Amino acid sequence: MRRRLAATLLVAAVMAVGLATVAPDLTPLAQATTASPTVAAVGDIACKNPPGNNRGVCQYDDVAAAIVAVHPTRFLALGDNQYEYGLYQEYLDNYDVYFHGLLPITEPAPGNHEYGKSPTADGYFRYFGSSAQGGYYSFDLGSWHVISLNSAICSPYYGAPCGPGTPQYEWLRADLGAHPAACTLAYWHHPLFDWEKYQNNHWLQSFDLDRSRPFWDLLYAAGADVILTGHNHNYQRYLPMDPRGNYDPNGIVQFIVGTGGRNTNNLGSPSTKPLTFVTGQAKAFGFLEMTLKTGGYDWRWVGAPGQPAFVDAGSAACH
Repeated sequence: MRRRLAATLLVAAVMAVGLATVAPDLTPLAQATTASPTVAAVGDIACKNPPGNNRGVCQYDDVAAAIVAVHPTRFLALGDNQYEYGLYQEYLDNYDVYFHGLLPITEPAPGNHEYGKSPTADGYFRYFGSSAQGGYYSFDLGSWHVISLNSAICSPYYGAPCGPGTPQYEWLRADLGAHPAACTLAYWHHPLFDWEKYQNNHWLQSFDLDRSRPFWDLLYAAGADVILTGHNHNYQRYLPMDPRGNYDPNGIVQFIVGTGGRNTNNLGSPSTKPLTFVTGQAKAFGFLEMTLKTGGYDWRWVGAPGQPAFVDAGSAACH
């Protein structure tokens, strides 16, 4: 129920004065306690310039339109929401033009580009305001417990690794203990597992991938179900795994959804493909839609208008 009344009033005001370039019908927001709320999730979104005619870059306007069209209960912004440096004016000039109407239902997470010019991600926190909740927070959505984390600070460059004893780790431990929900979803920017051409590069492993391992350890021990990330500019879905990347039917399913419009990155070579990789694509912009049901979830890939066709959809039960 967090921010629901304020969000409803804000939507009414925005509609009345016509300030939002993208003005979705946010009626589902008032029904967030129903059995099957929906979320739209994507990261790596807005360029530092307006959308152009190049279909391979800066198509975040089309992604915003596709999200609006499905009327989600919540929009999860998975980080690197505004390039190149997440400056406040860049947010206003680009991201806000197309995603402003989604702000009342946006639950953001920061990425590394939000910290590109500021060690405290000032532009991100100023733009999202109270929605950013200090960088990590949680909320209940239907029967699910949902957790937004900040992987961008989990490196020697932006703070300390987020292991035992650090503020975010201990907060997550306490939050999971206080919310033993049957179904749990967590999201942040950097994936732990990723099929990319640098998969076995030791520098990348330590700088990007391993930073979120402490989150995985806690979430796996608590029986969490789904992790959503961005960072690599493509779409990937994995089998349920343990924190070491081994298949585990009672493990966590990871999605990478870095297809918010900035550009796309190729998947890696066959020699670097993780054994738990199921499917993915690196040509189309779009987002992941999830329906959070009691005891399980549905998912489907939703491509933006005019993007190459790709299909991935299914259902799964919670642990």
